[in-house]
Amino acid sequence: MEDNKKEIDTEKPLNNEDIEQIQQPPPPSPTSTITNYKKRVYSVLHDDENKEQPKKRVILSYHDGDQSNLVTVEDPDNKEKSFIINKKYIQEDGSILSKQQYKKKIEEFNKQKKIDNRQSRKQKKRAETHKKNDEEGNITKQILGETTFHYKDNLRHIEPYQYTFKVFAKERWFGQSILDMFSQEFSTNSRDVYLKKIKRGLIKVNDQLVSPSYKIKLNDTIIHTVHRHEPPVTGETIKIVSLDDNVVVVDKPSSIPVHPCGRFRHNSLMYILASEHGINQLYGVHRLDRLTSGLLLLARTPDSANKKANQIQSGSVSKQYLAKVIGKFPTCSKESLNEQIKQCKILDDGTIIVDQPIVIQSMRLGINHVGVGGKPSITHIKLFSYDESTNTSIVLCTPKTGRTHQIRVHLKWLGFPISNDPLYNNEFKESFKALTSDGKTSYIFDEDDDYSNNNEKDGKINNNNNNNNNNNNNNNSSQKITSKVTKEEENYIDDGVSPIHCNDCSIVWSDSTQFSFGIYLHALSYSSSDWSYKTDLPSWAKPSNETKLETEIKPETTTTDTITSTNQI
Repeated sequence: MEDNKKEIDTEKPLNNEDIEQIQQPPPPSPTSTITNYKKRVYSVLHDDENKEQPKKRVILSYHDGDQSNLVTVEDPDNKEKSFIINKKYIQEDGSILSKQQYKKKIEEFNKQKKIDNRQSRKQKKRAETHKKNDEEGNITKQILGETTFHYKDNLRHIEPYQYTFKVFAKERWFGQSILDMFSQEFSTNSRDVYLKKIKRGLIKVNDQLVSPSYKIKLNDTIIHTVHRHEPPVTGETIKIVSLDDNVVVVDKPSSIPVHPCGRFRHNSLMYILASEHGINQLYGVHRLDRLTSGLLLLARTPDSANKKANQIQSGSVSKQYLAKVIGKFPTCSKESLNEQIKQCKILDDGTIIVDQPIVIQSMRLGINHVGVGGKPSITHIKLFSYDESTNTSIVLCTPKTGRTHQIRVHLKWLGFPISNDPLYNNEFKESFKALTSDGKTSYIFDEDDDYSNNNEKDGKINNNNNNNNNNNNNNNSSQKITSKVTKEEENYIDDGVSPIHCNDCSIVWSDSTQFSFGIYLHALSYSSSDWSYKTDLPSWAKPSNETKLETEIKPETTTTDTITSTNQI
């Protein structure tokens, strides 16, 4: 019998195989209170309070009958220390969690359940949206009828319109009054404005009127109706490069975002194509910055979108861009080179290979830089032409990876920034200021929706200037929150007719000295083994009398140093 015993390694959890091979524990002693049980097994008890022996061998007696959900835990060395637990503390491997571990497990389970429920809601909403898109097109006539547009001074203007944002309550809002939350999170408007909006029903919760002191809770949907202004975009014609049953290829002018983002909705490329060209139900293949012009591929079916997106992500698509930079870009290794270019490999044809990792500098503003520990990033850069009168060069850029702002970051690192880049050209920054989408002075204007918390996603509340409050509010759900709503505010009676102040109505959106309408970066061509698309040179890249052409643009085949990525240039 002694040979059949198996020693338990209490340093690791006990699994079912161990339990089966362990010698059956002896029956309870005659004096034991354990009388009605269906089985007895050895197990391991986790004890957080016992530092010397955090795991201990014990005997489990599973109760029978009415108490079948209970188990008696017995210490073989000291039977006086037996106690009863619920079966829920016993894990699949047969071991027993301490109360602290069980509490932690439940917390993790509830957290994951919350994440899964949120994901399930998103998937359900996405499925409903896809179904509606398939039936009506993703931009319906009803949506296009929200407002009108007109052209003036070569800009496309959108008439201000009423728009309702909806968003699930964020965890940091839980416990706050609706008036306090809006006043703190979206501080571009005064508290009085939000009070009037609540009283007038322009701010609701779960589509119901609420008082200013209403406490936000889990699963609440916040609804906010605003007087929405969209900045104008260029009035340049969107050229259709190619159109068939599977794909639409356009030459996107700068200043126009591809998808609705930030303050842009009807002035996005998707909406303009639907409104002015009757081209609807499109699917994204790759992305292009709002301020960048040039070639953009849009699929007309999900299958076509997946196929072309997979080709781009796998590195089997060659991409060529043109950029206008300050100074004369070097053409060979014999020229006077700066320290950055000396770190690069230079090919016989003058192509400089920049192999420098890119680090996120500001997630909120979408600013990146070259730095240790960043994502691998490779760009081939070659001089196309040089204009001595302006001391500017047009360079041909072939990105081998797709990091955010990769070409712009690598050109800055080389010492040749894009001449009118408000993010990466320090000299241009100092001479040019723009307003951000929330009207505050900055060097950028609504640069990109994925990297700025100051922007609105389509159909969601604009999270204006709330980053300073995030750290203070992250733990609100676990702390007692004192409402700042006064009796006067709670009892305030709105006349329902006096105009509510709109900050955006006073902004001159078409002022080109205040807003950036594009940079000198142009997507020229995209090509794979079975398809190829190319667009025209932008006006700023066309040679003048003073321009000296240095190279001919030829499609470049993909190379083995391609690294896949899904981000944009």
